[in-house]
Amino acid sequence: MSDSQNRYHHGTLKDALIIAAAELIETQGTTDFSITDAANRAGVSNAAPYRHFRDKQDLLEHVKELAFLGLYEALVDAREPTNTHRDNQKAVISLGLAYLRFAREKHRFFSLMWEQLPLPDVTTTKAAAFYVLVDAIAEFIAGNAKETHIERRSLVHERTVSDAGEPGTEETRALQAATQLWALAHGLATLEQHQLLKRFDEKADADLLLVNSCDVLLTNLAAKASRKTV
Repeated sequence: MSDSQNRYHHGTLKDALIIAAAELIETQGTTDFSITDAANRAGVSNAAPYRHFRDKQDLLEHVKELAFLGLYEALVDAREPTNTHRDNQKAVISLGLAYLRFAREKHRFFSLMWEQLPLPDVTTTKAAAFYVLVDAIAEFIAGNAKETHIERRSLVHERTVSDAGEPGTEETRALQAATQLWALAHGLATLEQHQLLKRFDEKADADLLLVNSCDVLLTNLAAKASRKTV
């Protein structure tokens, strides 16, 4: 019995179908399956999916949410060993490397997440991973500015992608730097996934490029943070 069937008998039909679709993508490496295939894997009737989903694309949108949650968890896991070192660049760089690992290990899910652009909606789940990075950079800035008593709210739960602070604030600087680093990691992951990175440079290494680029950006960010305290 599949995980989706177990989940159905102990949970909800909707969740069982989402998990069934995710299992089909995981095992087949493609989204080329029917909504009936997902129903069969979940052990329910062919008509059952339509109680919760308009069509297959609607089902896949829910699988995307699951994939974004997986990315969020991957970044949280990557941050755990270093999150006590607020002024340590490795705490930030580890998140970029985790992004690259996720793209490699969850190749088909990573493609699915970005297939329909722009995203039809940016939910809290889809934004959560990005704000793990924002939080890490904000702590990095605060550490380098020696602002040890700053009370900060969790951006993951209290912000949306469109939110930003006032120009020049710690929050705004963190948001801008996170956008740069996210774009860097996503660009490298996409080029690598499509086997284009080494077409430009045969010796190119995505991890090394990310680390070196992050080092430069974070060093400059730390210098600016330090100057603001003088």
